[in-house]
Amino acid sequence: MGKVLFTSDLHFGHENVIRFDGRPFSTVEEMDNELIRRWNEKVAPGDLVYVLGDFIWKSRNDDAAELIRSLHGQIILIKGNHDRFLHNAKAKDALAGIKDYDDICVTLEDGTQKRCILSHYFIPMYNGHRYGAIHLHGHSHNTEEAQLELDIAAEMKAKGLSNEIFNVGCMYWNYEPVTLDEILKIKETSEVQNDSKLQAVVQADD
Repeated sequence: MGKVLFTSDLHFGHENVIRFDGRPFSTVEEMDNELIRRWNEKVAPGDLVYVLGDFIWKSRNDDAAELIRSLHGQIILIKGNHDRFLHNAKAKDALAGIKDYDDICVTLEDGTQKRCILSHYFIPMYNGHRYGAIHLHGHSHNTEEAQLELDIAAEMKAKGLSNEIFNVGCMYWNYEPVTLDEILKIKETSEVQNDSKLQAVVQADD
């Protein structure tokens, strides 16, 4: 059985996102090619990838369908606010599934299972947050909103409201999909809390 991986906010074909995120690409063509390369180096054909929104900035031609078919693995899209490409029937058909939200169980490398709540948007009081469920989201990029999400999760922790919330936006994960094991490993080694990237990635630290 293949791996389950997660990513968000790739914004294929979106030139303005390079400046918005400070992405290390000179052109949208360079960005798209590198995102595809990194994806296919990480993802095997038998893997399953959940894209938590804002996947492709294309809608009126068949470029989106061709792009999806160029990526390894089966892709389930959790819809974001910029997924305009879904107006294209061929692009929709190239996906393994399209949802607004999902509640899944992921098996870790050690055989244990974790419940994961998937959404494009940050949900502070997500389903199962008191009982060990993990929330994965995207949307906020490198913005003040992302910092506010960190503050909300930390305040919840301080008040005894347990949660594990992680932003899987590609800009935080080397522009490639990541497994839940990789996400939790970052959490386990996040004592270096002065590292600004870890602060942006880890939404709620024990």
